[in-house]
Amino acid sequence: MGDARRGGRDESAVKRAWDGLILRHPVISAVAALALVLAVGGGAASLGAPDGAPDAARPPAAAADGRQAPALEQATVVRVVDGDTLVVSLGGREERVRMVGIDCPESVAPEEERNTPEGERASDFTKSLVGRGDVVWLERDESDVDQYGRLLRHVWLEVPDDVDDTGEIGEKMLGGILVRQGYAQARRYGDDVAHAEALEALGREASRAGRGVSSSWS
Repeated sequence: MGDARRGGRDESAVKRAWDGLILRHPVISAVAALALVLAVGGGAASLGAPDGAPDAARPPAAAADGRQAPALEQATVVRVVDGDTLVVSLGGREERVRMVGIDCPESVAPEEERNTPEGERASDFTKSLVGRGDVVWLERDESDVDQYGRLLRHVWLEVPDDVDDTGEIGEKMLGGILVRQGYAQARRYGDDVAHAEALEALGREASRAGRGVSSSWS
């Protein structure tokens, strides 16, 4: 019994000392509490990825009809070539990306007669949306590259919640924004038509509103 009473007195003394430490040093108590959370919750991993970590852990975009969501590759913009073409850094190498499903008027064609003021405006608009160092996400349709070796991709400025949602395509996909604002036209190329209907709907909206260069370019 003596040992039990002595043990109780010892525990009470420790508790009083701990309570006093918390009152005098709240920062220490906060650190101790954090250490306990980390120990119980599995360590630093429970706090999420640190700043600068790769975005590979982002949840995949969903497909509205339940089919498997397309993989989105993260890339970094190196420069804008023209309205519908970018150079990006992807996997440690530079790649030229031609946005699929859309077409902008020409601004840097080798044949000078093909270049138009509308093309310059479209190029300037794209440059107002993305620039060197910006992160984008690339979505492959059916084709991988065109006859010039350019990657054919839909370019997302943000990871969408639903890749088939017309509203998200018009607000988060670079090509969709260009079409919705009248600086590009929706175009079907072969089998690369994953977002054709949404882009065409956005194009009709732009045409009715007379946005961008849609009223002067055909």
